[in-house]
Amino acid sequence: MNKFSNKYLSELNLEQRTELFSELLDSINASIKKAMLEFHPLPLEYQDLLFYAWLTFQEILNKSKTKKFKAELLLKVLGAIRSKCIEVCAKSIKNYYKKLNFSIATCSLSYKKPNKDTILDSKSSLAIQKIVNTYFENSNEKLAKQVFEMYENIFSQKEICETLDISKNKFNIIIKNTICDLQKTITLSLK
Repeated sequence: MNKFSNKYLSELNLEQRTELFSELLDSINASIKKAMLEFHPLPLEYQDLLFYAWLTFQEILNKSKTKKFKAELLLKVLGAIRSKCIEVCAKSIKNYYKKLNFSIATCSLSYKKPNKDTILDSKSSLAIQKIVNTYFENSNEKLAKQVFEMYENIFSQKEICETLDISKNKFNIIIKNTICDLQKTITLSLK
């Protein structure tokens, strides 16, 4: 690691940075795996997270004003990589749920073009809508349907909490459980 002690870390060329990154790969893998453990199911693959780890590593080296790669800089790199991986996974899950919410909200019953693709899409949309309706009918949480519909229609958390007279914590629990349950139910039903 100290092969490059005559240069500032920010001045290393791509080959030297790659070599340094590969020397730290075991520690970086551990950071990525810690981030991966926080998400089930994992929205991204290991290679995707390794790419973001590389970008974070590059960013920290560019900002570095030291010549030696010390333990505190290693901890900073590993912490930043873990944080970046968690951030990327969270964004990926949020986008997935937005797509799911949008697809549920825009279930089309239009039969204007009765070609094969439209019929398949309509059947799929109807199936998803039936699954969602059944879920809410059997749900133990009385406010789940109202919270989900308002959330789906892009009401803010504050507006939903004020309208339904619930706490932010209660809102978070309801929406998290509802989305998680719907994801599992729809995924299992469409297999």
